[in-house]
Amino acid sequence: MLQISVPATSANLGPGFDCVGLALDLNNEFYFFESEVAPPPKTTLLRSGSLVHQGLDLVQHRYGKKIPALKIAVKTKIPRARGLGSSATLTVAGVAAASIWGELNLSTSEIINLASEIEGHPDNVAPAVIGGLVPAVATPQGIKYLKIIPPKPLKIIVGVPDFRLSTAAARNVLPKQVAYTDAIFNTGRFGLLMSALITGEYQMLPIAMQDRLHQPYRAPLIPGWEEVITEINASGALGCCLSGAGPSILVFCEQNTDQISFILENTWRQQGVKAQTYLLTISLEGMKYCWKD
Repeated sequence: MLQISVPATSANLGPGFDCVGLALDLNNEFYFFESEVAPPPKTTLLRSGSLVHQGLDLVQHRYGKKIPALKIAVKTKIPRARGLGSSATLTVAGVAAASIWGELNLSTSEIINLASEIEGHPDNVAPAVIGGLVPAVATPQGIKYLKIIPPKPLKIIVGVPDFRLSTAAARNVLPKQVAYTDAIFNTGRFGLLMSALITGEYQMLPIAMQDRLHQPYRAPLIPGWEEVITEINASGALGCCLSGAGPSILVFCEQNTDQISFILENTWRQQGVKAQTYLLTISLEGMKYCWKD
């Protein structure tokens, strides 16, 4: 039985819309096995046609490698449709499983490019595969990316509300064009964001995580957004933003994690929204696999 673990990811980080993602230490676990093997307990068998199957099929067709029909089970820990890259874990797991089971030895770059063909979001796929903080862009020559490990520890709180928001719905509210001044605003802050995370100058994050390209348009889809963000910014957190397309909120902090978690949950509760918080760190390794008896 092949076990593959793929971490959650948080894309955008405020101003880095569709350009950067961060791997988090919250994982979905996938199990690939032939029919005579019983599935692991407390897992869900995936039906044919899932994104995992699409990843398996893409690799088989692309490389002409036939892989036996496999059963696939998943132990889901990452909330779905909450802006934490759950769909990217599926595509990455499928592509990686085909490479491993088929003994293709695909490179990291090949896995990222193949999974991105299905997923469409290399800013989620790349950190899910390699871990860390990853700026990633699509070019005619494929996905180009770099792995960055911030030099000082960062604590991460993710607030996950009890409602879903599909990526498609979150994209439909975005404008087709943006003002030149807004583009400059985000470009400057994205540069500051990356510089702060590379150098450890985290005091810059409250300014560096400001955004005008996507969060103002998505805010109306998230009940309590303004109230929660206002309270978090006043709590001493380093910075906060939508996680991916939302509706989850990601908060960087160095201390007072219990207080900030309470503020996040309580403020949302006052707006009629139940939320759960996760205290996380950066996943430095990304995807992992092992063979199990």
